[in-house]
Amino acid sequence: MPKKSLYKKTNNLPPVLIVICVLALAALVLLSKGGDHNQAQVIDASGIVPLQGGDVMAQTLAVPSELPADQLQNALAEHLPTLAFFHSNSCRQCAMMIEIVDQVYPEFAASVVLVDVYVYDEKNAPLLKKVGLQFIPTLIFYDRAGKEQVSVGVMEAEQLRQSLAALAEGD
Repeated sequence: MPKKSLYKKTNNLPPVLIVICVLALAALVLLSKGGDHNQAQVIDASGIVPLQGGDVMAQTLAVPSELPADQLQNALAEHLPTLAFFHSNSCRQCAMMIEIVDQVYPEFAASVVLVDVYVYDEKNAPLLKKVGLQFIPTLIFYDRAGKEQVSVGVMEAEQLRQSLAALAEGD
């Protein structure tokens, strides 16, 4: 007669599966909070990012003396050519567009007003609603008459330069 073991053999598979599932879930949580914080954004070939969620990696921006909505309203009331730039600080396309605007805009600072609109600042929500913003980055060019031209997505530096030159000249 075979000897009976005093210890009962248990199946270790379920606890191992539980540990693996917990680790996988933790990894998913960390990945969703890490990276470029775009919350699984759907981006088409033109570099357009749907406006959604909060911007976790928000950088502190220099705070102008008035809200972007007031800046835009004042510029349009004075019939000044104006560029309203809507962006976040964490989407890749926005970061690219910020660099392009930083590179090109100084050439036009004396003739075109720049209204920098950080889309995840709650104070800017009424302006976003007013312009019907759906995607970032978005640039809205206002001529002296207040007529607007909208560009959504990343714009090449030379194209931005041409658009700002036309705006400054009053075309």
